[in-house]
Amino acid sequence: MQTEPDGMSIDEVHLVREQFIDAAVSAEKAGFDGVQLHIAHFFFLSRFVSPAVNHREDDYGGSIAGRTRLVLEILSGIKSAAPSLHITAKVNSSDFTYGGITEKDCVEICSLLDEAGINSIEVSGNGTSVGGVRAHQNEGYFVPAAAAVAEAVRCPVIAVGGFRSLDFMEEVLNKTKINFISLSRPLLREPDLPLKMKQDANYISKCVSCNACYSSEAHKCIFRGRSENNA
Repeated sequence: MQTEPDGMSIDEVHLVREQFIDAAVSAEKAGFDGVQLHIAHFFFLSRFVSPAVNHREDDYGGSIAGRTRLVLEILSGIKSAAPSLHITAKVNSSDFTYGGITEKDCVEICSLLDEAGINSIEVSGNGTSVGGVRAHQNEGYFVPAAAAVAEAVRCPVIAVGGFRSLDFMEEVLNKTKINFISLSRPLLREPDLPLKMKQDANYISKCVSCNACYSSEAHKCIFRGRSENNA
């Protein structure tokens, strides 16, 4: 049964805060270099910061600062308990739902995270990945939002969302303040894609953005293992 922000007591909110911090400490002890606060895709923290879901009237609701309070407390707790970790946050550029986070809200949330000492921010968006992405046509659909965040914060900003060609990725890095590019579906299709692009700057990802990986076992690309003629 899913617990929604509105139905949680203060003690339950604090318990979740401590569970996030404890998980980060465990990651540090296990030898991990960093952890991610997933404030996107309508998972728990994403729902907590969203005005479409969080209607609390206490310190953990209301304004953007109130709805982001839990995330900031988790961030502060991790920085104190596991200081060696790189802490990154994945944030919705928009909830793409009525009454949800807008791109303007995203910039404000990211500015709060930046002021609190987040080490990097990845800008994403709610909902499933866009289908039908083609190189040099409709790549990088979250770039405008990520670029706006990069103008507002000091920490490194990561753009994700439909990157398929090296020249477009380099254009984004050269023409905006975005610092890094994140890849997902293309690496499911071709785990060695960065090496291929290093060897051939004109190489284009073979990912066709069919999104069948979402419903496949272990999120595997359905074309992996097939001959290129059948792909």
